[in-house]
Amino acid sequence: MALGAGEHRNGEGTRWMRGAFATFYMVLAVTNYLMLDGYARIATTLLAALTAALLAVATVPLPARWGRPAWTDHLGYVPVLGGVAQVAISRESHYTTTLMITLVGVAVAVRRRRTFVAATVLGCLGWVAAVIGEPALRGDDLGYWAVQLFIAALVAAILHEALRRRERELRIARDEISAVADRFGSLFHASPSGVAIADERNVIVAANQAFCDLVGRTEQDLIGSSSEPFAGGASPLPERRFERPDGTVRWVWSSVGRSSSWVLIQLQDVTDRRLAEAAVRDSDRLLAAVSAAARRIRTGEDARSTIIGAVRELAEADSVSLMEPARSRELVVTGALGAQVLGTRIPLDGTSMTARVFTGGEPVFLADATRDPRVSPALLALVDGRSMMWQPVIADGAVLAVLVVGWSRRVDSVSDHRARAVAMLADETALALEHERLLRRLEQMAFTDTLTGLPNRRAWQERLATLFTRGRPLVVAIVDLDRFKRYNDTHGHLAGDELLQRAALAFAAELGGDDMIARWGGEEFVIALPSCSGLSAFDLLERVRLATPEAETCSIGYAVWDGEESAESLLERADEALYAAKNNGRNLVHAAPEPAALRS
Repeated sequence: MALGAGEHRNGEGTRWMRGAFATFYMVLAVTNYLMLDGYARIATTLLAALTAALLAVATVPLPARWGRPAWTDHLGYVPVLGGVAQVAISRESHYTTTLMITLVGVAVAVRRRRTFVAATVLGCLGWVAAVIGEPALRGDDLGYWAVQLFIAALVAAILHEALRRRERELRIARDEISAVADRFGSLFHASPSGVAIADERNVIVAANQAFCDLVGRTEQDLIGSSSEPFAGGASPLPERRFERPDGTVRWVWSSVGRSSSWVLIQLQDVTDRRLAEAAVRDSDRLLAAVSAAARRIRTGEDARSTIIGAVRELAEADSVSLMEPARSRELVVTGALGAQVLGTRIPLDGTSMTARVFTGGEPVFLADATRDPRVSPALLALVDGRSMMWQPVIADGAVLAVLVVGWSRRVDSVSDHRARAVAMLADETALALEHERLLRRLEQMAFTDTLTGLPNRRAWQERLATLFTRGRPLVVAIVDLDRFKRYNDTHGHLAGDELLQRAALAFAAELGGDDMIARWGGEEFVIALPSCSGLSAFDLLERVRLATPEAETCSIGYAVWDGEESAESLLERADEALYAAKNNGRNLVHAAPEPAALRS
């Protein structure tokens, strides 16, 4: 209820009091209608309802530019007159309670002292006039109600004065705060450092010109936006990289002060110092990365992750991928950082930029790869790339792989240290890949029979040990070419070697993907059939026997693992079965009997 000069400063509290008074008089109207009768019912009900309606209308907030209507200054008289009328019309003294409550309410709602005093005096005099004019009110309890009304008026006066003093103190405090805010505003806007203020929701509410210049945005753009990009987010480092909307990059030293209601963000431009320090560090970082890659190469480790990580750091890239050729005329991603592209394949016979660089051997950089039709849109989507660089990995004049470097932002050009870093690390990548291939070849030679190309006895033993740990059914067979010595003596050792090679190919062709065949020595081969039963093993080994080339024959003995015996015992039973096949006329498959432990 806007009854005083403090409407705009105390608008919310005043409207709340209006609403409370309106509710009180509405309840009073209903009570009068139910409790009274005759003329008193009609008159008091209408008067209470009218008072509630006026108070409710005054509750509606108005725009500040409209000002305060003059009639609201005097609205405080209405409930007082209503309280007096309630006593006079009802001719019952206990309705003095309504007038007492009204006086206390007016003390809270009215801000002007003159209006409050006039309304209080009017209410008391009106009550006295009602008592004088209506004999029914001059009962035995008249003195009681007079004292109660006086006390209510006194309490209302004390309450009204206390509220006025409180408002005056608040006004003085607001003025002091306003003066401090003005001084802070002067310092805020004159500060050479970028300063911004955000509220408890991390929404920027103020930013000085230095802040706007540093981040490359206007104050209108910043107000209402999130402060997270400038407050550091989850990064614990005060110094960080910041990209402006125009694509330029600045390095800033950020400090953030937080309270329950405000966030103060200060940004200091340290780009020049950062660039100077970076120029000194680049050479050290490049040498360190190359040295780390070289150490890993010498120790025989996979240097891909080290080189890819070094390229990403030194080139300040968002993603780096290493693509190597596969047997199927494709390039496959064998290492990656910053993008989920491991295992991605690109055809070598296509027109993609990666295939062009691999076949041409020349590096390519595109500031905006999205505009070049030679760049696969699918690749750009996978690496979230905008600027891209393709660096071939070359050794002895042959391209071994391609390093694909991507930036999600636009990079107008690769600086000298970036290009030099990628090129030097590409050379290290070439050394690493050659070293890896050499190690792989040596390892393959250590586990491969040089004549037949099959795994040798060492590889067989490691594979068999792995199969034993799985605990699944297993069949082991030994294959021996019949009368091989006579074949050697008749056709010569070269022909014998050729027979062993063709037999190895023919036997391997009959086996499945999980099966293994190895050369055991001389004209003997060993076969492992995982997850295979005795009956199915016999059928498979029978096909192996029939596959013997050049009308030659072979004998096969096999044993089914019982799940407990050792590898030596299993091979010994298979060997005994082989001798049984030889003794029974050769050119047949013979199964070893169950171990003695199972027969008993």
